[in-house]
Amino acid sequence: MVKHNKFTISTDDNSAIITHFLQNANTKYALPFEKDALDLLYGKEDVEQSGMVKEPDPQYNLFPELFSVPFPNPKNPKFTFIDLFAGIGGFRIAMQNLGGKCVYSSEWDAQAQKTYLANYGEVPFGDITKETTKQYIPDDFDVLCAGFPCQAFS
Repeated sequence: MVKHNKFTISTDDNSAIITHFLQNANTKYALPFEKDALDLLYGKEDVEQSGMVKEPDPQYNLFPELFSVPFPNPKNPKFTFIDLFAGIGGFRIAMQNLGGKCVYSSEWDAQAQKTYLANYGEVPFGDITKETTKQYIPDDFDVLCAGFPCQAFS
């Protein structure tokens, strides 16, 4: 658990699903997270019974603190990327400065995840070797970033 501005959030895959969904709302990159995020936010039974569909604009109002971060995604991105073995997000800063939007991140270290959340408003997914983590990697992105040395040893 980590205190982020006015709320406390855990650094687990459920938080990664929700924060990735919110950070990618109104884009096709929210789709891999949509069903599980809505189930987590509103309860699986409520979503199934109501046939709820995504209403992206209200999503931003759920956790506005996630969007008041030091290093937000660019408003009009030129390209997309994923950030594997992300650490605290060094590659992400560089890619965002070039106009890129991060659509997926993964980092197993809990302390690095907390820093990543504070800087970017999203919890990276955990262990990239697990199928439950891999299932959320989008099929469509422009650049894959992977931080040294982890990718060499994974």
